[in-house]
Parts: sequence; structure tokens; C-alpha cells
Amino acid sequence: MTDTHPLSLDTPDQHTITGSLTTPANPAGVLVISHGMAEHGDRYAPLARWLADRGLAVITYHHRGHGTGCPATALGHYADTRGWLRVISDLHQVIQYARARFPGLPLHLLGHSMGSFIAQSYAQQHGDTLDSLILSATNRIDRRQLLASGALVRLIRLVRGKGHRSRLVARLTFDQFNHRFRPNRTSADWLSRDPEQVDRYIADPLCGFTCTVGLWQDFIGGMLGIRPSLWRKNLPVHLFSGTADPVGEMGRGVRRHFQAIREAGIENVTLRLFEGGRHEMLNEINRDEVWQYLHSLCLYRENQAGQSAA
Repeated sequence: MTDTHPLSLDTPDQHTITGSLTTPANPAGVLVISHGMAEHGDRYAPLARWLADRGLAVITYHHRGHGTGCPATALGHYADTRGWLRVISDLHQVIQYARARFPGLPLHLLGHSMGSFIAQSYAQQHGDTLDSLILSATNRIDRRQLLASGALVRLIRLVRGKGHRSRLVARLTFDQFNHRFRPNRTSADWLSRDPEQVDRYIADPLCGFTCTVGLWQDFIGGMLGIRPSLWRKNLPVHLFSGTADPVGEMGRGVRRHFQAIREAGIENVTLRLFEGGRHEMLNEINRDEVWQYLHSLCLYRENQAGQSAA
């Protein structure tokens, strides 16, 4: 018997974290999902139900500036001050809730895209709260590129303000990702080879919005702070991506990040690349295979000992 209940947690700064908790009768583990940019936690509801039917309790929630309950004017904006720190603090509160709700059960953190960098920053600060870190559609930390992007975003913010939604930044990111799949059917072809999933994303008013330069500045600063050498050495870390994901540089950037994590001394690191997959492997045409793989990471982590590369 699987049940889904709303999640609502009040933060010290008067923000309310909202989401959902999906539980089986006798969970064997817990998965917390940190979603990507310009989407929301409810998109993972089918996956949460599927995993719960197979023994996992799943928590999905909305980052600040995302999801139901967020005013339209605030979509795509973390906070006016200390945005990245607040997002990490929110995740910590969700993890603490999960630990209290399911004491003694293994707890896994899955971060997708933007959420993968939030998850890495979280693991760097609170790695002792996790049994494994799973990264979907992530990429290497290219400090030279991030510093250049940060300088551009700071200039735009100086001229237009932190709440400005820059079409230039959108063209340099999401539009560039989509151009790799020209001729394009839609503006979001880069997400998946499944046209139904792409159309569902486009039709969702809580997806695909342009984020503020304030969020981008917070996000870039957060990524620049990620250093695998500071992670807990025995924290299992699992990366998966598609070979046609432009965020992961068509697999090349993900491989380099995998290697950097290994070289940082993390003892158990794995990488799985799915041939031809685009950005959202959890919504791809072979999602059944990907869901099974994710399930195996959460329930059979003892079989993941050692290091392997795709």
C-alpha cells in the first residue's frame, strides 16, 4: 500500500518548503530528490510512486523560486540575499525531517541538473547525514568558464538589478543547449527524445521560465564553492547521464567530473552513461531502464563497492 501526503516545513526565515512524501507500508530506504532549474518537484511524482511500490520512501520538494505556491513574480528567484545558503539550508531541513521520520533507514540524495550542484554543495557541508549521493545530468566544475559567466551576470545585475530576467543569459544557456538538436521541433528538444515528455514540460506553467540574474549569480557562486576534496571520503557517489546531454558536454564533462571526484580521494564513485540519452534521463524513452538503475543504487548499495566507469 503506497500513500502520498503533502509536505510542508516552515523555515527560520519565514519561508515554507512544500512538496510530497510518498511511502510504502514498510520502506527499506529513503530517497530525497533535489530538482533542476525552471522545473519543480511534482514532476517526479510518477517516479516516486514507482519507487515506493518497490520499497522506497520518496520525498520530492520545491526549491525556492520554483513550484506550486510560488508567486509568478518570484518564479526563478531564490532570495534577495544569501540565496544559495538558503537553498542549502532548506535541503538540510528536508534531510533532517527525513531522518526523524524514518530513523535508522538508509537515506539517499538524488540531485538533477541544478539540483545536482545543490546536492554536491550540501554533501560538502553535511555529508555525514547521507548514505549516498546520486547525481543526474551534472557536469564538471569549469572554474574558468564559471568565472567568466559570473562576471557577465554581475554586470547585468549591476545595470538591471537582481530581479532582471536576462534573455542574453537564456540564449547562452538553454537556447544553446537546444541548438544542438536542430532542426528543432520545440524550444525544449534537448530535454528528452520522448516528444510527449517534452510537450508536457512546455505546457506546464511552472516549467521553462527565465530565471533572474540574482539566481544565476547565486548558482554560479555555489558551483564555484564545490570541491570534492572536502567531501566525506567514504560517501558513495553515483553519477548518471546521457551521452547526448549538452549540460554534461555530451558525456565529456560528466566523465571529467567523475575523474575529478575519484582523484579527490572519494572511495566509492560510479558513472553510468546511457547512449543517446538527453538531459532528463528519468524522462527519456528508456526511462524504465533508468528507473531500475536508480532503484538498484538505493536498495543495493552494498553491490556498488569499488570504482567503475562507463
